[in-house]
Amino acid sequence: MRFELDGNEVYASTGGREHKDGQPWLIFLHGAGSSHLVWSQQSRSFAYAGYNVLALDFPGHNLSGGEPLKSVDEQAAWVLGVMNHLGVEKATLVGHSLGGLICLEMEHLAPGRIEKIAFVATSYRVPVGEPLLDNADNREQLAKNAMTAWGLGPEAHHFENTVPGFSHIGFGLRTMDLNPEGAVAADLHACNNYDSGEAKAAKVRCPTLCVFGGKDKMTHIKSGMKLAEALPDNTLHILKESGHTIPGERPHELNVFLREFLKG
Repeated sequence: MRFELDGNEVYASTGGREHKDGQPWLIFLHGAGSSHLVWSQQSRSFAYAGYNVLALDFPGHNLSGGEPLKSVDEQAAWVLGVMNHLGVEKATLVGHSLGGLICLEMEHLAPGRIEKIAFVATSYRVPVGEPLLDNADNREQLAKNAMTAWGLGPEAHHFENTVPGFSHIGFGLRTMDLNPEGAVAADLHACNNYDSGEAKAAKVRCPTLCVFGGKDKMTHIKSGMKLAEALPDNTLHILKESGHTIPGERPHELNVFLREFLKG
């Protein structure tokens, strides 16, 4: 679906189903340099399972217009603006990597409107190394290459794909290439500069789910465990053979965990 917000066009995948009154809302938030496409194996599944789905493209990403937002605070406020614009009073959030930081900030800004949060391959602090930041600022393609290589687990590198006919490496590169120049850098700096997540994680009021990859090189499981331990009411699942890109690498397992969490 497409709509206008703050003078810019916004794109959100609905999973191929129209929204219906009375159905619960499920909002998917992508990671750095990504887009709604990372949720292709989740958005359709849950849209056909009775949820009103929004898999958003953030401003300046893929099919959404405007400039990329510079901070997690701005991104969280923007998603709340989307909810207001569409009349979404309450929603469950699913955030991957940077999207997880945005979930934390949204629950802090509007706790009564967030029913549950699922954190996927993330933590409350996601620092980015200076070499990657420098490449993102000055040699964007090198940053994309590195993020794709580091983001995928060993099985994905060997093309033992969980989606038939699907190249995880090709998909990752193409997804980032669909974004305008500067989106990767803006997202990585937003991750690196967000330093209030630990205190906010401890104050989360809603039920949470954490799903981490045992071979994640982008957000190491040790970092993820700090988030899981800080959350007051959390369920934890670890996919030992998965890398950072869990939604594509392990879509079946993630969807099962999400269904159990949503019904719980």
